[in-house]
Amino acid sequence: MARDSSKTDALSSLSITAALPAWLLSVAIHLLVAITGSLLIGGAITKTRDESPRTAEIVLARRTADHTEYFADEGTSQRHSTMKPIGIEAAAGVESGGGAMTADQPPLVAGIALPDLAGNLPIGDATIATPQLGGRRGQPRLPVNPLDEAAILAEDALIPREKLPTGPTAQLSLFGSASAEGRSFVFVIDHSNSMGGEGLGAIQAAAKELAAHINQLTDQQTFQVVAYNQAVAYLTDRELIPATAENKRKLVTFVANLAAYGQTEHTRGLLAALRLKPEVIFLLTDGGDPPLDPGQLRLIREEAAPRTAIHCLHFGRGPQSDTKNFLARLAAENRGSYVYIDMNGR
Repeated sequence: MARDSSKTDALSSLSITAALPAWLLSVAIHLLVAITGSLLIGGAITKTRDESPRTAEIVLARRTADHTEYFADEGTSQRHSTMKPIGIEAAAGVESGGGAMTADQPPLVAGIALPDLAGNLPIGDATIATPQLGGRRGQPRLPVNPLDEAAILAEDALIPREKLPTGPTAQLSLFGSASAEGRSFVFVIDHSNSMGGEGLGAIQAAAKELAAHINQLTDQQTFQVVAYNQAVAYLTDRELIPATAENKRKLVTFVANLAAYGQTEHTRGLLAALRLKPEVIFLLTDGGDPPLDPGQLRLIREEAAPRTAIHCLHFGRGPQSDTKNFLARLAAENRGSYVYIDMNGR
């Protein structure tokens, strides 16, 4: 009997030993399942949390003479936002009620404060500077106090400005041209080789015509003579002079003594006359080559407009062959008259 009992105990021990690994494996599997399940459930809970977008509220302030109004933008995430008033801060520091903001209340957005204007700055629309045109180049400038404005006006008064002619006008006609009316006259005379005694003799004819008609001007008008070939010469300094009796005698003498030589540069003579800014120019020339091209005509027209009229006196021999020459066009483009002078008939 004792032997049978020992065998039974041995068999039981063997059974327990054989079942132990299976039990441990089962416990390990259950633990793994429990851990996995907790992780899955935690992730699901995290995903179900409310992650709706958060919008920041923008606060604006409008300050008037007696209070400050604060506004919040309700719909910053919407396409069309509306502004609602949040509160009013009275100028005396008294709370106005209805959600009014005071200096002791925290800002509506954490970390952002709305500073008040410091010092005695004006309140209202006066704090917005309105640009004003000023200065020599037309740059905007901010409002200034009366003393600064007076200084600016004094500086502007020193800027040279063109002096417009004043006084009575006179009418002058040469070689049967239409009467030219003005207060200032410049006689532009071509003294190239073809204008002299060995050519057309136009210079001497011009001196005689001026001597006969220059007295139509009085000392209340001004004039100048510009003689040109490839260079330019003036009767006096480069300025208009009064048409006194003495200056008119000098004019006739100067023209009569002009030596005819050199080439013809019409643009040089006309631009020199236009720099004097006269109201009337008489151009006396035989129209020698080179003629004025379209670019030169445009340049002269731009310099003359709208002040100066140009009258052209064209010297030649025999009947006029070209009625559409550059001198006729020059006169037509500059409010002047054109006259052809046949030297064979004089």
